[in-house]
Amino acid sequence: MSLHKINPYLNNADTLISNVSPFLHWGQTSTYGPVSLFFFALSALGGSISPLVAVYIFKIICVLVHTLNGYLIWRLLTNSENRNLITLAYLVNPMLLNEQIANAHLDVLLANTLIVLIGCIYYQRYVLGILAIWVGFLVKTLPIIWLPLVFAFLCKQRRWKDLAASVLLSLLIIAVLTYTFMPTVSAWRSLLNPGTAGATARSFHHAINLFLNFLPNVSVETRESILSFLKYFAYLSWIVYYAVTLIKSLFRKKDSEINLVSDIGWTTLTLFLFATPWLMPWYPSILLPIAALSINSPHFVLTSLTFSLSPSIILGGGAGTSVISLVTSFVSVVPPTALLIFGRKKALF
Repeated sequence: MSLHKINPYLNNADTLISNVSPFLHWGQTSTYGPVSLFFFALSALGGSISPLVAVYIFKIICVLVHTLNGYLIWRLLTNSENRNLITLAYLVNPMLLNEQIANAHLDVLLANTLIVLIGCIYYQRYVLGILAIWVGFLVKTLPIIWLPLVFAFLCKQRRWKDLAASVLLSLLIIAVLTYTFMPTVSAWRSLLNPGTAGATARSFHHAINLFLNFLPNVSVETRESILSFLKYFAYLSWIVYYAVTLIKSLFRKKDSEINLVSDIGWTTLTLFLFATPWLMPWYPSILLPIAALSINSPHFVLTSLTFSLSPSIILGGGAGTSVISLVTSFVSVVPPTALLIFGRKKALF
């Protein structure tokens, strides 16, 4: 669509008829930002030969970016005794190889911006870190939740020049995007993936949905009311947790870049684990760059590794209505939740 000068944020995916159309099961506008569309457009150049050529061009891009991610992690772990081992573990991690290369999900690009962000934080290049967040946002929407954490950190550190430059940079990016790619509210809303609104898979939300399905004498209206309440309760609970994290960061006596990276990791993990009804197996893979670069945080590393593994243990059945889908949901979220809870208790005692 981009190559044909059709704005994918204002036009549905089936607007353009091409040799890819027979394989298309996506009728809505684009849910990914312009940075993602740039790499999609590069891949689409091979679409005139064959859709398969386009797919493998994108997979080659994913291999190259994943290799770059490993190199960046290696560079950032200069003072670590396990530098080579951690880098190798990241490069050959089966979840990353499966989800970010074999299945070619955009999270490999998102991981790149996240690694750059963490590097900028550790080396105190905060304005460049804010730019990395915006580039990540223009890949997938998730990084926008990291922005307030970095802004709060800059306030706490009294980095007023960096804060002012970051605010101006953010306003400039928003203005440019509004003037070019996303001139309407609906275009911006497209990035929130409205196609998954109300859908559940591999999450606590889906498990509760199926459990209510199996109960007798529960009407459809009652089930939908319960699910709606639970969804908004989960969102509100996560927002409260996020707000508490922000406030704690402002009043923490000894704040550091390590604490900021830890806050980014935990808020992202809890968002996926408790407040994401539509939980896909590749979502937690974005936690692994944080795990690789987390300093003295074995609890987060173990929880992230478990969370990345759990949704992929059972293939298929993630969004179905059978017993196996119920089992899949519990296997996806219960092990990391158990580690999260018991790890916190161990830290307290």
